[in-house]
Amino acid sequence: MNSAPPDTLSPHANGTRLLARLTAPLRRAGWTENEPWDESDEDGDEPGEQSFYREYSRSNFHLSVNWNPADAQLTVDDPTEHWDWDDSLPSLCPLDQPLTVDLSTHPTQAAKTEATRRAFAEAGLLDATRIHVPEQTRALRHDLVLLLWADTVHDAIARHRRDGDGREAIAALGEEFSWRLGAGLRTHPLIVPDPVPSAAARGIAEWCWRRESDVEEWHFKIGDITMARADIAATRAVMPHVHTEGVDWPAVRLALTAPARRLADGQALADIFEEGWTPILASIHRQIDLWQRADETLGPEAVLRMLTLHGSRTESVGEWWGSGWYETATRRAIARAASSGSLPAAVTAAFPDTEYLADTVAGHPDLLDDDTFAWITEAVFKEGSLRREARLPVPPAMTLPDWAANDLVDNLSPDLEEDENPVTDTSLRQP
Repeated sequence: MNSAPPDTLSPHANGTRLLARLTAPLRRAGWTENEPWDESDEDGDEPGEQSFYREYSRSNFHLSVNWNPADAQLTVDDPTEHWDWDDSLPSLCPLDQPLTVDLSTHPTQAAKTEATRRAFAEAGLLDATRIHVPEQTRALRHDLVLLLWADTVHDAIARHRRDGDGREAIAALGEEFSWRLGAGLRTHPLIVPDPVPSAAARGIAEWCWRRESDVEEWHFKIGDITMARADIAATRAVMPHVHTEGVDWPAVRLALTAPARRLADGQALADIFEEGWTPILASIHRQIDLWQRADETLGPEAVLRMLTLHGSRTESVGEWWGSGWYETATRRAIARAASSGSLPAAVTAAFPDTEYLADTVAGHPDLLDDDTFAWITEAVFKEGSLRREARLPVPPAMTLPDWAANDLVDNLSPDLEEDENPVTDTSLRQP
């Protein structure tokens, strides 16, 4: 590796290094690079005219990323316009329109990288891909769910087992396991079971700590704000042990069951839950045992995708801390309140710099005092309500293109009469 400082490298080397840094959040979110690095000059022979291009894929969804140093513009677009349809689902871009990030006002590489990461988060690229199915194509929803499952989880299980589709192995994990996974497939918008480590970590925290453990039975010991802090602490404890290659289950077990585990404010969970802490720990062990068994029988990739599905829809963390949507919503809520002068006086007194407040809330809301934490929780909920009132999906989702809907209808029901086409016949719309 060339360890020379950036200013001593060639313009091309600087460009490729910076593009790699700018797109690192995509790779951490499970996007894989399609093409190897090359040294093609796309726009001209002069170094100042060079632009740098890469393509990324995740679960049959694709992105092109173009970095133009001359005007400091990063553009994310759809590379699939002329691609052949080889899979059961067409190759799609998870954006409804190109995303352009103007980095000309960000003087340092660190500032450019952070601005790009926030833009990716706002566009939903750092969370699992979601698909908004318009009313006129609702009749496709069931088949689309089955195709998504087949192209992602089913294929991963088949590659791992090499002896069938794993249905018996899934059934052996119990009806409750299957039902809870199925709940992720029944959401609106549809959630693609992508391999997204941050979402999978939320899935583990939700399943093994918040809902399927015995913690809810002891909720009476603590209030909702303290429970929210405990949920964030569980998610934060799990995150370092979830990778694009899979979950380090022994490390997750240690992280969630350490006897002296504490919240961000220093409170020990054993002191908070008192006599409930021992049964809670035992129930966490049971749920981790279940997922380790799933990992062994279904494979690490399938489990990562299942947990991403679960962590993207759950009521406690699906639209919450650790997701790109949560960060985006908190920043919007704070900017909106600052603009309207409606920030609580106690908040402005503690955080006179609203940018610093936004950074704190996005990264460590569990360090806030109870009143501020409660205020931002309500403000984030209102941001979601505003999107819904504007008939926008929450979190952000791509819209299934009309051409894809029509092609899917043709492939799924080739003998369907024209007047029975669910894309054109409103009488067949599903509720």
